[in-house]
Amino acid sequence: MKTNLQKTVARGDGGFTLIELLVVVAIIGIISAAAVTNMQSALDKSRQRKTLANMRNLSTAISAYNTDYSELPGNGLTASELEDLLEGNVFNTVDATDAWGYDLAYSSNAGSYTVESYARDGADGPANITPATKTDFDNDMVLVDGRFLNSPEI
Repeated sequence: MKTNLQKTVARGDGGFTLIELLVVVAIIGIISAAAVTNMQSALDKSRQRKTLANMRNLSTAISAYNTDYSELPGNGLTASELEDLLEGNVFNTVDATDAWGYDLAYSSNAGSYTVESYARDGADGPANITPATKTDFDNDMVLVDGRFLNSPEI
């Protein structure tokens, strides 16, 4: 005949202890934190690539405008003014925003133009991308006359 103590021990053999459950939850938390960090970095990298593509397309549209009208679009145009001016020329649509949702900065002076993305932080600077800082997504990307002076691809 089994005593009450033996019955309790026999029923508890099939479950997990609280410590085992806490260890599993902690491991899942650590793995999740690493996955979220990697996912955010991958999203920022894709936004960076999309921004570079938008800047190239905008540069091509500016060059086409320059070819058609023998002048660059005026200095100090906002992104929406620049889009309106360039659309309907060679391109049906032009996107003058970066992938983070900020307007690209455009300026022109004496036959030269600059397109700049202020990147993830949306603030001007820093504009020095090196191989060591190309995954710092707050660094500005700068395109001058169709060539990148500052981008993660340099």
